[in-house]
Amino acid sequence: MNLYEAILGERNRIYYLTRFEQYDQKGSVLKAGWNWPAFFFGYIWALYRKMYGWFFAYLGITLLAIYFVGAGFAWRPSIAITLVWITFTIYANLLYHNNIKKKIAAAQDNVKGEPKLLEHLHHKGGVHRWVMWTSVVLTFLSILSAILVVIPFIYTRF
Repeated sequence: MNLYEAILGERNRIYYLTRFEQYDQKGSVLKAGWNWPAFFFGYIWALYRKMYGWFFAYLGITLLAIYFVGAGFAWRPSIAITLVWITFTIYANLLYHNNIKKKIAAAQDNVKGEPKLLEHLHHKGGVHRWVMWTSVVLTFLSILSAILVVIPFIYTRF
């Protein structure tokens, strides 16, 4: 638990410690659950939690689906992205747990001494706070640009 605490940081530490303890007790049983932040923010949540591989995989699938919808493949890509979205949300905690365990194992192989190990895990873990603020700013700018494009379009049409 000390290693989990070091790598998780302060953000929702108790929530994840509880989940990880349950996962460690269950062993190899498939561990489904639900993660509301992953549901609402998807690949942004993965980046926020420093899960880079899952961030790029989810973002890539999303962009590919958007491309296929734009290319005229109708509703099939929309179903695919919905399935990815729901599946990711159901297994987000498990994916995060596995990601954390890999980081801990790698650190244990490379860093000797518990104080240095805990310091290393604290540095490698936690969250990217800048992701939250960047997402808010980009969302605001997207809405603002949509308004600036749509309003003149509507105004010139009528």
